[in-house]
Amino acid sequence: MKKILPALGIVAVLAACNTGNSAAEQELAILKAKQATVDSMNLVVAEKEAKADERAVSYVAAAKKSTATRSSSARKVSSYASYSEPAVLPTAAPAPAEKKGWSNKAKGAVIGGVIGAGAGAVISKEKKVQGAVIGGILGAAGGYGVGAILDKKSGR
Repeated sequence: MKKILPALGIVAVLAACNTGNSAAEQELAILKAKQATVDSMNLVVAEKEAKADERAVSYVAAAKKSTATRSSSARKVSSYASYSEPAVLPTAAPAPAEKKGWSNKAKGAVIGGVIGAGAGAVISKEKKVQGAVIGGILGAAGGYGVGAILDKKSGR
């Protein structure tokens, strides 16, 4: 306990000393981060559209090739028959479901379990392991509950 209080005091002092950035600089950094995120999302969408266009072009080329082969063979059979087939573009196949990563429930349970285990080990004076186990279980349950609330708000 004698070591924890000075460590917490140092952390608190370091966290309070945030004189390097002004509000305008922080807001500029936030705007740059948002723009970088939007740019990367636009890049991903453009790549997906390019792949879809490549597939459509290759499908149309294959359809034209097979139509030309069919129509030439139909002319050989009969000079009066005309065989043509409309080119059919492929329908967009549904994109595979992308994994979105961990749910807030899972994140909350893991974070709560780790923090609870650490706190339980520190608080328990005689039985550190038992304190860590109990603290981990309680922390995981609390973190899961908080994560469930966040998931419900976000509609996941």
